[in-house]
Amino acid sequence: MTRVVPLLALVSGSALAASSSGTANLLFSLFWVVLAASVFGMIASKLGVPAVVGQVLAGILIGPSLLNLARPDEFLLSLAELGAVFLLFMVGLETRFRDLLAVGKEALLVAVLGIVIPLALGFGFGLFQGQGNVSALFVGTALVATSVGITAKVLQEMGVLDARFAQVILGAAVIDDILGLTLLAVVSGLGAGESMGAAQVALILGLSVGFVALVLAVGIPLIHRFQPRLQNLSLARMFNVAIVVGLGVAALSTVAGLAPIIGAFLAGMVLAEVKDEVEFESKVHALEAFLAPIFFVVVGLQLDLSVLGTPTVIVAGLILTVLAVIGKVVGGLLGARSMGGQQALLVGVGMVPRGEVGLIVASLGLGAGIINGNVYAEVLLMVLLTTVLAPLALRVLARRAGPEAIAAKA
Repeated sequence: MTRVVPLLALVSGSALAASSSGTANLLFSLFWVVLAASVFGMIASKLGVPAVVGQVLAGILIGPSLLNLARPDEFLLSLAELGAVFLLFMVGLETRFRDLLAVGKEALLVAVLGIVIPLALGFGFGLFQGQGNVSALFVGTALVATSVGITAKVLQEMGVLDARFAQVILGAAVIDDILGLTLLAVVSGLGAGESMGAAQVALILGLSVGFVALVLAVGIPLIHRFQPRLQNLSLARMFNVAIVVGLGVAALSTVAGLAPIIGAFLAGMVLAEVKDEVEFESKVHALEAFLAPIFFVVVGLQLDLSVLGTPTVIVAGLILTVLAVIGKVVGGLLGARSMGGQQALLVGVGMVPRGEVGLIVASLGLGAGIINGNVYAEVLLMVLLTTVLAPLALRVLARRAGPEAIAAKA
């Protein structure tokens, strides 16, 4: 018995040491991510560059491709997704549903054209390279994707979320997500050898559209009904209510086949109806200010620069980037032409970043064996360039457009 006790102590000590080591690794990874986000975000802002650009570049620097101080493991990926959820929740809080309705026609046109044109360009480029139909469709689908989180953060930094062009971008991004995820489900099914009929596609689309309509149709009247009770809650309790609503709707959106960020955005819009009468926004903003930069750094962590090893891949990736930009900009110019050339161009450029959405599409294609390593690398380069360059271009164009164009409300 006397020998068993030391043995148990040794085993327990080893387990504790292993657990402590795992916790230490998680904390050091988080430390480097938060430090890099803070430093590079501040430097970017000082240089007049959107903070998100600095944060994405910070992720590349500390990631596996260069310094290898942090890796995009399950912990950081989950935390990053939570950051994206709260970013879009905060953006929703600054967006009134009636403002989106005012730009509904333009948003729908921008979204549809921003899917059809890039899809056709990407599919055509894939066929030109000698890829099969399904592989080329995956390339087209990667070009369809829009990372609303990146553009939304830039618009938030600029303080123009209530501008007409910004409302069109946000509205188009929601529609883009619904149609884009439906397309991804169809293309993934084709890649797996499944036959997907029109009825299945209609069901996927119907569930997504129905969820959005249900949240807004039920949520907005309900929040107005409970407004008097909410006004009697303390700041801390109202903050808890807001977080529960945001997380709950974000979780439910995944059941409907949508990204959780869309549910969070919708929840924010519902709560925006009472934010002027009920105080809680400042606390939500504090939480978002901590989590959202983690999301952008992790986007950078996921970009593996080692795959960009050959001139052929780089040239093809640059061509794909040009096609990606053309597809969204032309979609914006045509879809929002009623707003005038300057604002329509802002809309098109705002839809350009692919970010984490493009990475997800490319990873799915590579994992399923539908696209090869070279095609994956080309898409990766396109994602990197559109993610970094589009926010810069958006800010420059906004300055050139002048305060009158920016101040135009929905």
